[in-house]
Amino acid sequence: MGCVSEQGEKQMKDVAIVGAGPVGIFAALLLQQRGLSVDLYERWPTFYPLPRACGVDHEIIRQLQGAGLIQELEPLLDPVIGPDKTYEFLDSKFETLLKIDWNRAGASGWAQMNMFYQPAFEQLLLNKLQSSPNVRIHHGRELVGLELRRDRVSLEFAETTHPTIRHHAEARYMIGADGARSRVRDLLAIKHIDLGFGYDWLVVDVLPHEERLWKPYVIQYLNPERPTTLVGSGPGRRRWEFMRLPGETVVELNTAETAWKLLAPWKIAPHNATLERHAVYTFRGSWADQWKKGRVFLAGDAAHLMPPFLGQGLCAGMRDALALSWRLAAVVGEGAPEELLESYGPERREHVVEIIRQAVELGRLICMLDPAEVAARDARMKAAMKDPALGLKPPPEPRLGYAGAYRIDDRNSGYLSVQGRVRFEGREGLFDDVVGKGWQLLLRSTSGPVVLASEARETLRRMGAVTADFGPGGDITDLDGIYGAWFDRLGVEAVLVRPDFYVFGTAPRSGVDALVRSAGALWETPASMSARTARVG
Repeated sequence: MGCVSEQGEKQMKDVAIVGAGPVGIFAALLLQQRGLSVDLYERWPTFYPLPRACGVDHEIIRQLQGAGLIQELEPLLDPVIGPDKTYEFLDSKFETLLKIDWNRAGASGWAQMNMFYQPAFEQLLLNKLQSSPNVRIHHGRELVGLELRRDRVSLEFAETTHPTIRHHAEARYMIGADGARSRVRDLLAIKHIDLGFGYDWLVVDVLPHEERLWKPYVIQYLNPERPTTLVGSGPGRRRWEFMRLPGETVVELNTAETAWKLLAPWKIAPHNATLERHAVYTFRGSWADQWKKGRVFLAGDAAHLMPPFLGQGLCAGMRDALALSWRLAAVVGEGAPEELLESYGPERREHVVEIIRQAVELGRLICMLDPAEVAARDARMKAAMKDPALGLKPPPEPRLGYAGAYRIDDRNSGYLSVQGRVRFEGREGLFDDVVGKGWQLLLRSTSGPVVLASEARETLRRMGAVTADFGPGGDITDLDGIYGAWFDRLGVEAVLVRPDFYVFGTAPRSGVDALVRSAGALWETPASMSARTARVG
């Protein structure tokens, strides 16, 4: 049967997104907020009503703050912060092997980790998205064909309920956020790199009928008889994860009867809790070797998979969405060259690969079953508890991979920035709310206010950047010393932050104009850059 077109699919959109999970929905929300038109396609007739991910970190909460969602979002969060919210690794006798203190805010001004109930979280995103005239959501559409053209992407979808009925659509760009079994990735013949880490775990989501203090709040129970994870999954909810043992089949593990049996030692039973979901997942570490092909980009699980032990799976996908949205908005709506889009894959891939490797390393520690290896591991961890010098250090904050969208020769660039509470023009609050989001030029000079050249001021205006001066006589007050400590650590007087909160570059007072000029070069084509260089020469 030939293709048909729906009224909403006749006009070519700026971006088509395949996959309406949290990453696809968030990408659509960010793009429409930046003025782009979006078609969002989902193969299922309705949105998935059960939880999968259950936590996001401080950086992602700042993203949601920037998207204008924080007021509705905060009641849905269970921030992992405070003396009762510890994260402990326990041996088979329930003795502490490692204790992680999360009683602090993360660098982005929010709790280091925040647990949530995914269906409520997605509904919040959808409520914002469905009110936008720039987005159309298409349910029951399965991608069956994909053609890369010079100036667009041509797509063919089959109706999931009537596969012989096909629909054709076109978009200037496309995002494949269609999960671990990505059809987009397969159609593009993009390969996966796998670290060879693969373990099956039964994931069980529970709604206790009565409030209960879980202490420790997060538990890694390193019992070789059955490694188990216990974590919050939103206000009033809990999640257990049970590792499949050798000789045990997935079929016999993945039953309600087995779930209740495994929950019983934790005093969870049908009379005091509701079993919301049980499913077996294979925890693995892998990533696509190519994140961009022509005008198509991969994001979320379509681009990378990692074990959940660091709570970074969804976080990585949300970072993909923001990294893509500001670039696509710059290219489609602000005149930036398409070369800017080439930096997406290399930057995000190298960043997420480092996190995947850390998660796999932790997973190998957790998934041990051999008694001798377990005994040696426990002895090492107990020794580290007594001698802080032997303890596990926090993993280094990954730097973005390099692809030209930040100053590689600057040791401070490519890392996540900070957000603190400030006072500005009579208002107090977190920086993004009080001063502004997007590109941010942050200044602090003990020699007085920094005066920018007219060219730099014009470049900042074209970038839509905000400027804040934390120095003596500046226009902003650092209420908690967050920025002062950050400037001291970086050893600079100027920091230019990108819309995704990563540092583009830093400079002393004398180099601020050059710093701004180098960011402005992202909006220049290679030809215009060559011409400008020739004029200067």
